[in-house]
Amino acid sequence: MKLFVGVDGGGTKTRTLVVSEDGTCLGVVLTGASNPNSVGADKAHENLIEGLKSAAAQAGSEAEFDAAFFGISGVNDSLTAKAFRRKLAEDKRIKFAALEVENDTRSLCASAFGMQSGIVLIAGTGSKCYGRTEDGREWETGGYDFHVSDEASAFDLARRGLTAAVRAADGRGEPTLLKDILFKELQIVETGQISQRLHQDSLKHPGVPMTKDEIAALAVHVGNAYLAGDVVAGKILKAAMADLVDMVEAVARKLEMPAENLRLGITGGVILNEPCATLFREAMLARFPQCEIFEPQEPPVVGAAIRALSLGGIKLTPEVLAKLSASFKAL
Repeated sequence: MKLFVGVDGGGTKTRTLVVSEDGTCLGVVLTGASNPNSVGADKAHENLIEGLKSAAAQAGSEAEFDAAFFGISGVNDSLTAKAFRRKLAEDKRIKFAALEVENDTRSLCASAFGMQSGIVLIAGTGSKCYGRTEDGREWETGGYDFHVSDEASAFDLARRGLTAAVRAADGRGEPTLLKDILFKELQIVETGQISQRLHQDSLKHPGVPMTKDEIAALAVHVGNAYLAGDVVAGKILKAAMADLVDMVEAVARKLEMPAENLRLGITGGVILNEPCATLFREAMLARFPQCEIFEPQEPPVVGAAIRALSLGGIKLTPEVLAKLSASFKAL
C-alpha cells in the first residue's frame, strides 16, 4: 500500500497525518514543536521523526513514504528549507520517495483551495499572506518577524497601542483611553517606567524582559478601547487592517489574479475575532468588492496531506478530497 504523509509544524506542536492514495486517513499524531526558531533545528528534527514513526505505526507500517510534505512555521527561506530536506533525506530511520519542505502557509493554502488558485491571510500573534495559482506560481508578503514586518499581528497592535499611550502621556499625541488602560495593565504610573517593564521586569517573570507573547496579549485592550469609542484605538485598528489589505493586494497583483474572482481564506486570532473581523472585511471589500472571504474548514495538516498526494502524482479527484476530509474527521 502506498503511503503519503503531511506534516503541519508549529512553534508549540507538530501534527503528522498519514494517508493512503485514495485519501483515507490512516494515522495522526501530535508531537512537540518543529519550528527551528522555537526549539532549534536538532530538536525540531527529532520531533518530526517522532511524529513520522508514530503516525506510520498507527497506519500499521514502517516509516516509509511515497511522498511527504512538511509545512513548517519558521522555514521562511530556501536555505532553511534545503537544510531541513537534507537532514530528513539523510536520516536512516525514515524513507521518502519524494519530499518537500516549505513554510506552513503552503499547507494552509492547500487546506483552503486544494491545488487550485487562492490566497490565504494569517493575522494572529504574527501575520503573513501567501497565494498560489493552479499552475504553481506563488508569492507571499509579510511575516518577516515582529521586528520588521508582522503588520496587524497581535504584537503589532499592542506596539501601536503602547506608542499611542506614551505619546498621549507626554503630550505629543491625542488623548486616548489606551494610556490609562495600558498603564494599569502594566502596573506603571509614570511614562518612564514602561522601558523597565518591557525590557527588565516582566509582570509574569520578574527580573526578565517581557516576551513577545506577553506584549502581544496587550492587543485585546486596543480592541476594547475601540469598542468603548476611543478614536485613537480606531485609527490604529483601521490602519492595521489596511496594511493587511495591502498584503493581499500585493500577492494578487504579483500572481495576476483578477479582482472579480479573488478568493481569500483567513485565519488567526486577530482577524477572526471582533472588532478586527468586521473592520478587516469592510476594508477588504472596499478595495475588492467581489472578493470571497472565508475561514478554511480543513486544518492545515489536511492541506499538507493534499500537497503530499499531489507530490506523489495522485490525481486529486473530488472523491479523494471528500474521503480525506471525512476520514480525518473520523480519526
